[in-house]
Amino acid sequence: MPIDEPHIDLLPKPSPILSERQARAKIGSVTKMLSIGAVILVAAGAFASTRIARTTAEAPEASNGFSLFSSLRRLVTAPDKTLNGEDGDRINVLLLGIGGSGHDGPELTDTMIFASYKPSTNDVGMISIPRDLTVNIPNYGYRKINAVNALAEMNADGSGMTAAANTIHDILGQTVDYTIKVDFHGFEDIIDDVGGVDVYVDNSFTDNTYPLDDDLGSVQTVSFTEGWATMNGETALEYARSRHGDNGEGSDFARAARQQKILLALKDKALSLNVLLNPAKLNKILSTIRDNVHTDMSIWEMMRLAEYIPKINRQAIVMRVLDSAPGSPLYSTMINGAYVLLPRNEDWSDLKLIAANIFDKTNVATSQSAALPEKPSSTDDVRIEIQNGTSTTGLAARTAELLESSGFTIAVVSNADVRNYPKTMIFDYTNGKKAEELASLQKYLDADVVMTPQGYLSSDAVVPDSLGSVPDRSGSDIDFLIIIGENGMNLVMR
Repeated sequence: MPIDEPHIDLLPKPSPILSERQARAKIGSVTKMLSIGAVILVAAGAFASTRIARTTAEAPEASNGFSLFSSLRRLVTAPDKTLNGEDGDRINVLLLGIGGSGHDGPELTDTMIFASYKPSTNDVGMISIPRDLTVNIPNYGYRKINAVNALAEMNADGSGMTAAANTIHDILGQTVDYTIKVDFHGFEDIIDDVGGVDVYVDNSFTDNTYPLDDDLGSVQTVSFTEGWATMNGETALEYARSRHGDNGEGSDFARAARQQKILLALKDKALSLNVLLNPAKLNKILSTIRDNVHTDMSIWEMMRLAEYIPKINRQAIVMRVLDSAPGSPLYSTMINGAYVLLPRNEDWSDLKLIAANIFDKTNVATSQSAALPEKPSSTDDVRIEIQNGTSTTGLAARTAELLESSGFTIAVVSNADVRNYPKTMIFDYTNGKKAEELASLQKYLDADVVMTPQGYLSSDAVVPDSLGSVPDRSGSDIDFLIIIGENGMNLVMR
């Protein structure tokens, strides 16, 4: 438990604010994310409303998305409802990460990230709040900000998120529209549930004192090597939590930057085709979140927010970590032998200015540097031609929207010469070199696969329905030709 600092007028006293979020908290208890699976499904439905520019011979109405998931979305949301902050074109979300049961100080916030989304431009800004930042907590005096949630929970179960959100309002001058709290178990399990995440490690480092959760104070050594790494839940948690690494990675500020990278990698993986359209994975995610995640969002608010997620441009996300470097609005000092961070001007004006301009890309990091090497092979480098093999106008284009939003590159959308295919067909032009992606498409589209004998021999991930030649596509660099059949209507419906 952080120290109880002297009651001095070192920092401005926070003024309480009663927001709509607080009013809901007073009326009812915090809502568990029992329907997060629906959120993920609705995100898939939202893909259909994302317009894509491509060469197409299909009718204009192909841009009117009508997937099963968007139909579900319309059943549970109303056009006259708006999210908190949406009318002002800025939705603020506070993410809290706690140790949870089995950890020392289970309700102390190990992670605190304030994020803003601008619906009109799809811009996102993120600010990591350092846990050593010292604030005045009503009835407790000056404490580190990571104790706010814990102290509130001691007094009233379920009140921690409200207390944390109000503290963030005081120091950043921004109303927190929604709060999400997740514990270490949930963080680790969700990453395992989606099949791991791809993260670029900026600096190789070793931490010889990474804590083991054995209640004995034991430590272990963890190491990371510069470059792309696919991390499971345990490794991702170690990467996000490590506080004593070498090579410049031993500060809370470096750790906060790594946490942001993990979150963005998780967002990318959660919206991938292999996750969104895999019922087993969705069930695992739902079960994990039921047990480990809390939020003050209602079901329809979660669904509405999910509509925006696929529209976010990962490259444009602005990330900022508040630190004590020269020129920072914070400085570090020792009080009663404890390391703390305080505002340089003895007020929060500089932090409020940063929060007000959270989308400003000047002198801050974006989520991905153009100088980074390419990711390992993924759906990003899979090129597909889609043809409509049915008499249903727009079916291929609507399917293309779903696939493109999941990372596939759609080279051409057109009509097939024959328009009476009963079942979707996939022709493999890679000779089995992209078998994992082909298997995913085969399962999702419920399609018959045609491979060359050479492709079949070189791949053990796909069992083709037939072997033989594929239609001539001389001069084209596509990997797969997909001809949508009548069963494609099971994917999208009015």
